[in-house]
Amino acid sequence: MRINPRQVEAFRLVFQTGSMTTAAQMMGITQPAVSRLIRDLEATLELALFIRSGSGISATTDAITFFTEVERSFVGLQQLEHAALAIRQKREGLLHVAATGAFGVLCLPRALAAVREARPGLRVRLTVTRSSEILDMVATRRCHLGITAIPPQTAGIDHENLPAVPIVCLLPPGHPLVARRELRPRDLVGEIIYGPPENTRLHQQIAQAFEQDGVGYDLAGECTLGNSICAFVALGAGVAILDALAARGAVEPPIILRPFVPHLRWEPKLLFPAGSPRSQPLAMLIREIRARLADLAASSPEGIVWR
Repeated sequence: MRINPRQVEAFRLVFQTGSMTTAAQMMGITQPAVSRLIRDLEATLELALFIRSGSGISATTDAITFFTEVERSFVGLQQLEHAALAIRQKREGLLHVAATGAFGVLCLPRALAAVREARPGLRVRLTVTRSSEILDMVATRRCHLGITAIPPQTAGIDHENLPAVPIVCLLPPGHPLVARRELRPRDLVGEIIYGPPENTRLHQQIAQAFEQDGVGYDLAGECTLGNSICAFVALGAGVAILDALAARGAVEPPIILRPFVPHLRWEPKLLFPAGSPRSQPLAMLIREIRARLADLAASSPEGIVWR
């Protein structure tokens, strides 16, 4: 004996409404289709469920007994729906993002605050750490979203591209190189230079540019946080080469940004655990991140172009 769920739905509605026509309207099908579902169910159960007469239909004693069992099954389904909702709400009750310092300071606080304003019950968690830790957190599903640059074909991670961020030179106010519209590695010979750590892709890109220009890339200091690099420059301790997003971390005193040639790019990405569903708060956050990046790109100093 195999009962079709559609047959049970038709029986329940006909029993409750006392009308096959009304049941058909509620199911979005025709009245003959409902009649056929009921006949097939009666044949499967080998029970007469309704008595048909010129004035309508009425339920049999067997139908009343059967309806009690049907209601129990529907209550069970409703309980499953409530359980799924509770699981979904618990999952969506926390939004955990792991990102590098520039995003953690300049982009994500405002984006997360906007999502929290739209969803007051949401709890957010922001982990600011190095790229290797972000990749591990995403791949092992310890966060919902990661933001950093990644090697191609990273296992366990799905990704979406974000706008590429240009690499720039940071100069303290009054520095002689401020007069130049753009700066090359050879222009920085003899300068005290600060930059990202040696174990980063960005450091490798910059070092390669210096090598191709025939000059050495000798760092006076390296920092994992762009804000710290900006602070060295703001103090007049030297110059720096950094991505434009991290360079925006300097607030006071101001620093001067100039395009770096060759035109290198830092290519951050949105990282997701492979195959994971994306909740509505996460989708909202992604929109806010892209909007925030667009605002930062639009307000970038002249000559520094984001793509």
